[in-house]
Amino acid sequence: MIKRPKIYYPKSKIITNLYTSGKEWMLADTFEEYKGFYHKYLDGNVLSEAIYGPKSKKLIPYIDQVLQPNTALYDSLKEITSKRVITPFNVFNRPTIKDYGKGSFTRYFIYRRNFSDIFNDFFEVDETQYKSWKKPRFGIDENLYNAFTIQWRLTGPYHDIIIDGHTKEFGVYDTNRRLTFLNDKVFPGTSKVLTDYIEHSIYSNLTPENIRKQFGN
Repeated sequence: MIKRPKIYYPKSKIITNLYTSGKEWMLADTFEEYKGFYHKYLDGNVLSEAIYGPKSKKLIPYIDQVLQPNTALYDSLKEITSKRVITPFNVFNRPTIKDYGKGSFTRYFIYRRNFSDIFNDFFEVDETQYKSWKKPRFGIDENLYNAFTIQWRLTGPYHDIIIDGHTKEFGVYDTNRRLTFLNDKVFPGTSKVLTDYIEHSIYSNLTPENIRKQFGN
């Protein structure tokens, strides 16, 4: 039985009981045309059988061996089988001491295009996952996902300091709130996911006390 890329997939990420009468999929190990039931995952993987089981085999898009003989067929199959797709997963990133010294750190986000459930299709990821986005042969599929970054403020006054109608210093809460809603205009759903504007900052109770004392005002 072929092992799935992930041990567990929620039902919302699997489409089962699909059927092909041919000219659509073929077996990845033998390149034989496949006819019958199959199921697919929203991370791009397609397996035989109506649901995952002992007889499931990996399927790849069908290539007509008559129209693409010999080298052309081999090259096409090589390109398909060599490409791996990563499903993004949430990572709880923590700023470093160096980040607090700079006053901000980069947060990375990836979300499914045309998502239906913002809380299941919107991910805070690490730099490695973010950099894998758009990679041609290995990474997070840019056709399925969009990505962006936010430079999250960690230190400074709690609110903006405004004197005589002019902002003298930008505050942690107000800056992060502005960044959240600015990104929400381009990347819908950001404001629903990011609601704690002092998260990770020196004002958060979850930030270690020694850091709050060292970098606090």
